[in-house]
Amino acid sequence: MIIQALKIVLAESEIAAKLRDGLSAANQLKDVTFGLEPGTVKVGGKFQVGFSIPFETHWTASVLEQGRRLGVRLSHVSVGMLGMSKTMAASQIMGALSQKLQGVDGVAVEQDLIVLDPAVLLSAKGIHLDAPVRRIDVLPGRIEIEVG
Repeated sequence: MIIQALKIVLAESEIAAKLRDGLSAANQLKDVTFGLEPGTVKVGGKFQVGFSIPFETHWTASVLEQGRRLGVRLSHVSVGMLGMSKTMAASQIMGALSQKLQGVDGVAVEQDLIVLDPAVLLSAKGIHLDAPVRRIDVLPGRIEIEVG
């Protein structure tokens, strides 16, 4: 199969379920929340380290390299713990993601950015992507991706 033009709509509930499944092995994360608002993906919950530290992160999605890659950037961090700076929290989050995603084909972590190569990710599912991603939009309740 070769995809040359396509509009993909990912429902918030579908993404939330996959996210929770992916994070289920992280025993320190509790009560994970997920939401989509215009231009922003929100992920929050509680980080358990003997006591609960509430957190919320905001992420933005963009098309990179003329549509060959997608970027998911950590744009905001809020942590309910005195003494922990947003910079320190962001560094910890991105460091943990870098370790978790290390060795995953088609995914790289660069500072505050997760870079996804859709062609590589889809090829693992037996799908050949032969067109650039034209846009990615985060909308209330869904993410839309246009290829072609």
